[in-house]
Amino acid sequence: MLIAEPRRDLSDAGLIDAIEADQLANRIVDPEIAVEAHLDPDVAWCLAPMADTFRNVVLSARFDDGSADRRIQQLTEAYGRAGTGFVWWVGRNDRPLDLGARLGAAGMQLEGAAPAMAADLRDVPLDEAPPEGLEVVPVNDEATLDEFLHVIAADWLEWTGGDHNEVQLRTLEGWRRQIPPRFAREPVPLRWIGRVDARVVATSRLSLGAGVAGLYAISTLAAHRRRGYGRALTIAALRAAASIGMRIATLQSSDLGYGVYAKLGFRELFTYDVWIHPGPNA
Repeated sequence: MLIAEPRRDLSDAGLIDAIEADQLANRIVDPEIAVEAHLDPDVAWCLAPMADTFRNVVLSARFDDGSADRRIQQLTEAYGRAGTGFVWWVGRNDRPLDLGARLGAAGMQLEGAAPAMAADLRDVPLDEAPPEGLEVVPVNDEATLDEFLHVIAADWLEWTGGDHNEVQLRTLEGWRRQIPPRFAREPVPLRWIGRVDARVVATSRLSLGAGVAGLYAISTLAAHRRRGYGRALTIAALRAAASIGMRIATLQSSDLGYGVYAKLGFRELFTYDVWIHPGPNA
């Protein structure tokens, strides 16, 4: 796995760069399920081994006006040949300025907006104890990984309903197969679970490939929300990152988590627009 030297630039420009670098490291260069990464001069994109829209990602477009539509078409065709949908994250520094309108014209749908936030870990209450009754546990073997994935799978069902589809099952199996070999190379536990009455209720995960504490998979089962569990799992991951010298934390927030992160010291630097192409079989 990738681990970069800790970043120290706390200026707005430095934090924006850190957020973008973390996205690139986590989603394209070194995701937990290996992908075919393409780091083109004007865009970064990847092909995942399964037709999982959210594992097939486009980032950091730097197109000029004359080439933008052609490059969008080329990428759309590449994913079409692979038989998959894909997600395109449009950030503050992406170009051209009307990239979103061009994606819409090319058949993509605006899924929503994700505030991009960052914090100085010295401002985060890393010594705060978890709520009473919550056991915070590192994920360091297949059994705790299964608990971690139980929460992730439940989160998917909350938003989609029904049963897991074939692609989701393949993604879960990919994580079960590819994450355990990474444990021995990780300097601190990167995945955390919270248990209440011996049952898993919450998760968090770190990415360190950009030299920051990139936060992902902050999730709490619906029946256990508003009890401080998400905050506690966030702090557990950040404490681990700080212990190896990380200074900056980054994340892309959901509406549900925004207030939690703001109270922990995170602030919004910009907002990603998240565009979805459903794929050739939609």
